[in-house]
Amino acid sequence: MSWRPNAFGTRGSLRRRLALNILLALVFCLVLASGALFYEFFEHLEERLEANLTAEALEVVGQVDPGRSHFGLDPAGLRFRGAEGNYRYTLFDGAGAVLVGGETSPEISAQIAATRLGRAQRIVLPGDRFGMAIRARVEGLDVVALVSTYASGSKQSQLANLWHEIEEELWLVALGAAMVLIAGGLTTHRALAPLESLREQARDIGPANPDRRLSGDDIPSELLPLIDAVNEAFDRLERGFRAQRDFSSNVAHEVRTPLAVLRSSIDRIDDPSLRQGLTEDVQRLDRLFEQIVDLARADATGVARFEAVDLHDIAIDVASDLASKAVRSGHGLTITGSARVLVSGNANLLAIALRNLVRNAIAYASEGSDVEIEIVQSPPGWRVLDRGPGVPDHLKEVLFERFCRGRDTQSAPDGAGIGLAIVRSVAQSHGAEVGVADRAGGGSVFSFLFRGEEETG
Repeated sequence: MSWRPNAFGTRGSLRRRLALNILLALVFCLVLASGALFYEFFEHLEERLEANLTAEALEVVGQVDPGRSHFGLDPAGLRFRGAEGNYRYTLFDGAGAVLVGGETSPEISAQIAATRLGRAQRIVLPGDRFGMAIRARVEGLDVVALVSTYASGSKQSQLANLWHEIEEELWLVALGAAMVLIAGGLTTHRALAPLESLREQARDIGPANPDRRLSGDDIPSELLPLIDAVNEAFDRLERGFRAQRDFSSNVAHEVRTPLAVLRSSIDRIDDPSLRQGLTEDVQRLDRLFEQIVDLARADATGVARFEAVDLHDIAIDVASDLASKAVRSGHGLTITGSARVLVSGNANLLAIALRNLVRNAIAYASEGSDVEIEIVQSPPGWRVLDRGPGVPDHLKEVLFERFCRGRDTQSAPDGAGIGLAIVRSVAQSHGAEVGVADRAGGGSVFSFLFRGEEETG
């Protein structure tokens, strides 16, 4: 199965850590920006309010007409009543007496009388309020227009202004956050690209090409010591692999020849009973040697040597090879299940694994019973069924360990406890799973299944 990283990576991954750090930085920036926005708003709130009040006062001055009733102003109008508005309007004469409006008190009149012609002046009002006054001369008459905040509407006005400010800046904040996220995602992808390259390089290193190493080209300098250490580890593994391979080759050369000479010498013994016994001993020794070599091959297999293989074809070949052995042992050998199941693997090693399972079933099956090879389609694999004594529950977990002889050794005296270990080693090299379960009606079911892989045939 290929590895496909998602946007935030898997739990504990570097990608997820980078993504979380970027999100935390973004949240911090948003909090900082919000604080700055509020500070900016309240810092300049009174300045903006003074400017608005001054503009309103100038408008009132522009409407003053001394020749008309109430100086041309409507004392019953909303701006002079102020009960439902955000501002209150009052017109004074030059001495501070109220002409139109309702802001009256000795303190206000004193401040109005002190205003200067043509200049806006801040007037302090009761209740933490303030206003802006403009003194003007209209047709020879001095008048002062005062525009003040209305007590019940002052806070509402501030909140309304704040929300308006936020609305104006919100889209900029959202755009900035989106840009940060996109930039963070691209940065994370670019930062992790060298690791993806290293992963692909590491996948190519195996028994088929053990001399390959990780390249430090275009890799951040912080990772170079790690790459050097990994390459040194690969060097040590290659030396160990070559030593194992040389050992297996030497054993094959050194052991097979003496066995052949010994077998030839035994054939010349006249005593049939002695000859038969020695021949069986040599056969067990030859079988043990073959299993050891098979186990070494299974342990050293790499994915690079895999190709599409048909589990049905392998089962046919194994059944053909072992049919005569099954008949001599008094057993039938049948194949059931799907006619075509394709997987990725090494055909020779898979055949060795299945052959060991079938041999094991033949060795322990009760006389006259059949051994069945079932080809499974989903998940793909084999099931080998026998009518033997079964496997005790306490041995099912350790049965596939090396040199474990889990069943009655008297019924199969040539067993060395390696056959099922070979099966597990082949399964591990193929990403498969092996197991044993009780068979309904007596016997065992040994399974070899490619978990997580779909059948393609």
